[in-house]
Amino acid sequence: MILRGLMGLAGSALAPARLEPDLLIAAAARAARSDPGPLAEPRRAEALAALTSSLERESRLTPFGRLAAASDLVRMLSTVLILAQKERADPAIAARPFAPPIFVAGLPRSGTTFLHGLLAEDPRNRAPRIWESIYPYPRAAGFAAGRGKAKLELGLFARLSPGIKNLHPVEADAPQECIEITSHVLRSPRFNDVYRAPSYRAWLDRSGFDDGYRYLQRFLRHLQGPGGAPRRWVLKSPEHVFSIDALVRAFPDAMLVLVHRDPGHVLASAARLTELLRAPFTAAVDRRDIGRQVADYWQDGMRRMTALADDSSFPLKLAHVRYRSLVADPVGTVARIYDAFGLDLSAEASAAMAAKVARAPNGGYGANRYRPDDFGIDPERERERASVYVERFGVGGEGSRQ
Repeated sequence: MILRGLMGLAGSALAPARLEPDLLIAAAARAARSDPGPLAEPRRAEALAALTSSLERESRLTPFGRLAAASDLVRMLSTVLILAQKERADPAIAARPFAPPIFVAGLPRSGTTFLHGLLAEDPRNRAPRIWESIYPYPRAAGFAAGRGKAKLELGLFARLSPGIKNLHPVEADAPQECIEITSHVLRSPRFNDVYRAPSYRAWLDRSGFDDGYRYLQRFLRHLQGPGGAPRRWVLKSPEHVFSIDALVRAFPDAMLVLVHRDPGHVLASAARLTELLRAPFTAAVDRRDIGRQVADYWQDGMRRMTALADDSSFPLKLAHVRYRSLVADPVGTVARIYDAFGLDLSAEASAAMAAKVARAPNGGYGANRYRPDDFGIDPERERERASVYVERFGVGGEGSRQ
């Protein structure tokens, strides 16, 4: 979840010392060797102002954290400009055919990353990779490398935040989350997850997610490239559950998988991941604050998923997966998802998925040591708060395996 070369090494020399919109836009234009016009669009300017204001007032960034955030933003904004350049040079990019995608969402720490990786093994599917979400055009804007540079940046982050690999193992070629792509246009919960930006997150909820999903589709057309019939995109973020309406508007023929797990086993783990994401950038990490935020946030998410499951008018094809079924029979679970969507799981895809499971039977996760009480989380209380969700999806008393 939410790892994307946060150091921004390629843009650090161009990053301004202050998180001011005008300075960031000017730096992005220099990096992209482009006119900054596309960044002046009013809704984009409003988003950047809301984010930078929140980062300055609420994130308690260290000097290093400030540099990392500025570099992060310059790189993302320059990517928006680079895409605009490519579209001016080749207007056909916007008309590239687009196959109905599969989205994976659900509770965090419930196996969504594992499932995303399995789906990406099907040769007929295509997942955006971490490195190409950072550098979709590696030779543009002075980015001398794509995959290699992303690998270095992810390695640096892992050293800055020991323990992150056990909770969320990532590699440059691993499938990427959608909220990392929608962050390019500053319409993503990722910023609050990584830096703590609560007023920006409140603004985002009010303003809406449509711009982010439209950009996601646009970005994927660039990654897709020219050619014949496109492969089916498989896309993932637990936090899609908070923006389903916008997802439907941008991808009206999508298929949606929701993964469910006992909340008593996931909330403290999600809080620990948030702590590890924020630790390299902030002067202080308040575990209790993180615990309250994560617990309340995902209690709302569980209510949303329950309502969605009971909504007979929901327009997308919808499949539900239990965590314990996914870990007990990964390939069989994918077969059931395909069946629900009217898709064929080929023998080649089944074999590739089985081989992936054999290489990393626990999904690549290591041992983790933390206590729910460190974050003020009482698993039994959270399970009781989510009793409707727990009963609706039959996820009470699931094991604690990561």
